[in-house]
Amino acid sequence: MEWLLILIVLVFGLVIYLYIQNYYLEIDEYTVTIPKLHNNIKGKKIIQISDTHLKLRYNEGYVNHILQKIKAQNPDIIVITGDLVQSEQSDLDQIPIRKLCEGLSAIAPTYMVTGNHDIQTVNFEEFTHILDSSNVRLLLDEAEWVTFKEDEGGIVLMGLAERPKDEEIPKPILKYIELTAEMSKQPKILLAHRPERFKEYLDDKTKAPSLTLSGHTHAGQMRIPFIGGAFAPGQGLFPKFDYGIFSDEENQSKRLIISRGIGNSTFPFRINNRPEIVVITLN
Repeated sequence: MEWLLILIVLVFGLVIYLYIQNYYLEIDEYTVTIPKLHNNIKGKKIIQISDTHLKLRYNEGYVNHILQKIKAQNPDIIVITGDLVQSEQSDLDQIPIRKLCEGLSAIAPTYMVTGNHDIQTVNFEEFTHILDSSNVRLLLDEAEWVTFKEDEGGIVLMGLAERPKDEEIPKPILKYIELTAEMSKQPKILLAHRPERFKEYLDDKTKAPSLTLSGHTHAGQMRIPFIGGAFAPGQGLFPKFDYGIFSDEENQSKRLIISRGIGNSTFPFRINNRPEIVVITLN
């Protein structure tokens, strides 16, 4: 009987641990200095979420919890860096996409870029319609001048569309994002789902972002103490870009922030890797 009691305690402890790791949202904050940023933009706050992987039977109470956490941060804008939904979803009305997106856009202007799962939805046209009618601006190889309420000044926000095949990726990678002459002179933030292409995002000097925001890695899914993430798609075992903030080796002012994400994809658990909401204060 003693061994049975020990087993029950261990199983109960494992269930609690996995619940915390999968649903106990963590707020991670970064202050990022961007050269030539207008003084009125300094101190503005961007919320980044990523990889929610919404699917059938997704807990709507958890969506409310996400929205409450984000609202409490009082953001100026919100960005979603891909994989809003799990791939191969067909009945989008049964997935809380609209609930999350309408909730986000009611808090602050919300922008999104596609991830690999988003473009694999059965009806991508319906997916984009839901975003548009929920006031979420989907940036597909586009740039937009973003202002912050009544304050003077702004920033260029660019979004790189996800491609289903590597051979479809343009060279240079930001080739199809068109900027006006004035935009080219202004500070730029890029939303791009895949962080492993960070160096490529900086190739075109007229479009190179000061800050790139990515997801995709789930922080390596399982995090090993003193080592980091175990595996990330596009990078393999022990990825260099797992999560957190990185600087370009040649130009330290060019930064990359990778979100650990919120949801799970094929592997159903997070291990030593809680879901994350990223809060970025511009400086």
